[in-house]
Formats: sequence, C-alpha cells, structure tokens
Amino acid sequence: MKTEVLSQDKNIVVVKAEFEAEEVNKAVAKTIKNLSMKANIKGFRKGHAPRKTIELYFGKQGIYAETVENMLQDAIEKMVEEYDLDLITEPNVKPGELEEGKAFTVEATFEVTPEVKLPELDKITAEKTIYTATEDMVNENIERILEAHSDIVPLYEERALKDDDYVSVQYTSSVVGDDGSLKPVENDVKTEIFLGEPNIRPEIKEALVGKKPGDKAEIEFPVEGNFENKELAGKTMRYEIEVLGLMEKKIPELTDETVVEITNSRHQTVSEFKENVLAQLNASAERESNESLRNDAVMKLVEETEVEVPESMIARQKEAMRQEQEQYISRDSGLSMEEFFEKSGMDKESYDAELESSAKEIVKRSLVLEALANNQDIQTTPEELNAEIQRMAISSRVDPEKFRKHVYSDRERIYEIAAKIRNRKAIDYLVGEVKVEEVAEKQPEDAAKSEAKEAKPKKPRAKKADEAKEPKEKTAKEPKAPKAPKEPKKKESK
Repeated sequence: MKTEVLSQDKNIVVVKAEFEAEEVNKAVAKTIKNLSMKANIKGFRKGHAPRKTIELYFGKQGIYAETVENMLQDAIEKMVEEYDLDLITEPNVKPGELEEGKAFTVEATFEVTPEVKLPELDKITAEKTIYTATEDMVNENIERILEAHSDIVPLYEERALKDDDYVSVQYTSSVVGDDGSLKPVENDVKTEIFLGEPNIRPEIKEALVGKKPGDKAEIEFPVEGNFENKELAGKTMRYEIEVLGLMEKKIPELTDETVVEITNSRHQTVSEFKENVLAQLNASAERESNESLRNDAVMKLVEETEVEVPESMIARQKEAMRQEQEQYISRDSGLSMEEFFEKSGMDKESYDAELESSAKEIVKRSLVLEALANNQDIQTTPEELNAEIQRMAISSRVDPEKFRKHVYSDRERIYEIAAKIRNRKAIDYLVGEVKVEEVAEKQPEDAAKSEAKEAKPKKPRAKKADEAKEPKEKTAKEPKAPKAPKEPKKKESK
C-alpha cells in the first residue's frame, strides 16, 4: 500500500492510500476464508466450503463490503502512523470501488491538532497574589463556628410573629386531589422554622407572620414539577399549621469551656483555639496565593502562545457547554432553554456570543497545556492514576475498590482523569519555569476604584461547563480571598 498527502490546509490533512491489485486479491481471499470459518453451511465443515458456495451464501457485494471495511482500517492506521497525525476527531473516509484484479484507493480527511507555538517560558512573568489572614478574619470565623453550635430555645413571649423570628410549629400535610379530597402525607409533625430564611416558601411566611402562640393557619400551594420527591411533584399540597411558641437562637459565649466542647477537647483554651483558627487561615491563604500564581501563569502562557484554534473544536465545545447549560436549567427550574430566555429576559445573541468566547478560551487553554506537556514529555503514570482514583473515591465517600472498577470500565472516563493529572503536572512545570512577581492582595477600596474606572455594561453570563469531555478545561479565574477553616460538626439542636 502506498500513501501520499493530497493537501494540507491549517489543521485539515487529506491523505490518499492505494492498494495494488495483488493486495486487493489477497484481502478478498482472506475475507472469504474468514467467512468460511464462521459460516454454518449445510453439507460443509467450517472452513471447507468452496468459494462459489461462500459467494452464493453471503453475496459477492457482501464479501466486498467486508473486505473494504478491513482494508480501510489498515489504511487509516498506516496513514496516522506514517504521517504522525495527532487526530482530534474521527477521519472522514471516502473509499473507491473495490474490484478484484484492480487497484483500490482510499481518500481520508483528517482533522489534526493545530500547530502550537509556545513562547520561551523563562520570559513570562506571572503574578502571585500574597493573601494574609487578619484578626478580623479570625473573629469572623470564630463567630460562624459559634453560630453553628447555637441552640434554638423557647422564647417565653406572647406576641405576634415577625418576619425574622424563629418559631416552633406543629403541622399536618396532605395532597389535594382533583376532586378536593385529601391524602395524608405527614401528621402532627413538630419542627422549628426560621421566618428569615431566604429560601422559605413565601406562602408559609405570609401565613405565619402576625400569628401568636396557639393560633392556627391553613395554606395550599402547588409543588414544582421538578421537585425531588416525584410522588409530590406537580401536586397541590395543603398544610394545617399550629403555632406552638416563639423561639430564639442562643449562640454560646466564647469561653474555655465552650472551646473544649465544640472542639471535642482538641483545644483547651480560647487563646489556643484562636491560634488554631489563625493557622488554618494562614494555610488557606498560602494555598490561595499558590493558586493565584498557577492561574496567572497559565493565563500569561495562553496569551503569549500562537495557535489558530479550529472552528470545529470551538463548535463542539460550545455545543457541550450549551447542553450542560440546558440540563442545569431544566434540573434547577424545570424550564426549557426557550422558556428560560423568555422569562429571564436574557438576550440570545449576547448569550451565544459569550458562549462562543468562553468555548474558544477553553479550547485554546487545553491545546496550549497539551502542547506544553508534549514538549516536555509529561505523562500520567499508572501510580498517579490509581492515587487520583483513590482520592476521588474518598472525597465522594464511596468504596475505593468499587469506584476503581467502575472508573476502569469506562475508557473515556479514564482518559479524562489521566488528562487532568497530566495538565496539573504541566502547570507544575510551568510554575517552576516562569518568573514570579509577588503582589499584595487588592483591598476592597482598591478594587472598587479599579472597577469604577473601568466600568462597563455587564453582559448576561453564560454558564461555563467545567466537567464535560476533554479538551474542556476551566479557565483561569480571579483568585479568591482565603477560605474559612472548616467548622467543627454542628451538634443537634435541643
């Protein structure tokens, strides 16, 4: 078989392969032999039926079709290997007519990874934002931890409920049938409700504000069609509620005794507790600083890299993001994309333009990191892959061995995980090569001045998909302030 490149335009390569007549005859004979071994033809043992019988049994065109399929596979493999093609999608193949005793040609159009011209890494300067933990941050985190360990206790007052009160109630719920009949769901359930909760149903809040202990209220409302309890989704619910009493949140004072209780004796004094919170904040600040460096290094690398991003890759990424957006909207609100546009007032053209821009940014970032990894021969080892799967299993709180088997049963999933590890290692290498410039964290007043100076009308945001198939990659984002340390587990309210 001989091959030749017919044309190459940007990242599209057209290659022709030609099988000589003798190769065609051998391929047809091989197909007939294979079919003879598989066929159960009466009067003949497998593999011993003559050619004429095989042709009558399968048809000449059927034999040729299978021969072409086998030859195409050989041709594609040789083209890819011979010209070292890095494919980004399946090739478009145009086979000629196959006839014994004559040459057979195949023309294949390949879409390959575009040329990526990386800059000299040591010429790149990346910023590392230095975050610092403050005393105010320590106090804010301690306040949140104490609030997480608060109790809801009775408030012995006989007054009307306000819209920011805690209230103890007892309720009975029923599904209202089309004929007005009631089907009980819950009976005489006692619970506490915070009327200031942002996600509280407005019907419940309106029914309870102004009521006093001992008062009762009845409310009905339709349940959303996408409600997690499918038995209640789309139904009308009735609640009969009795106000039992006013409640209040009792936040514990910060004392040595409180510290011992909420930390399960890991810390004994207020001073020791504050030092621990500060240490966690400092560790979080360092992680955020390092992440800001990684993000900025990647952003600078992408900006300074020359690559013509293929429209086909942008289109596929855009479609993947659009589908994920549609699924998110449907899951979150039960609306179709068209209904969402209509109700939100979002401009379709602006949304589409932003989706296009985001898709291009994601694809370019993926191409650049892949080129860097290839350039430095950065690979994912089996040990790294297994360690990542183990980490994912622990994070998801599932059995590591079962999760590992599940992941290894999906080749595409394995590829995604391996590619993410490889990208991480490529960024590690990048950070070690660029020049690093440390900058102070922007204070709120500085950020406000900067935003006022460069104020622009905001476009509707298109949700970026961050978990679809490679080359989908999260874009570098503005680093956040240090995260709060994890709070100790909240105890049961009394």
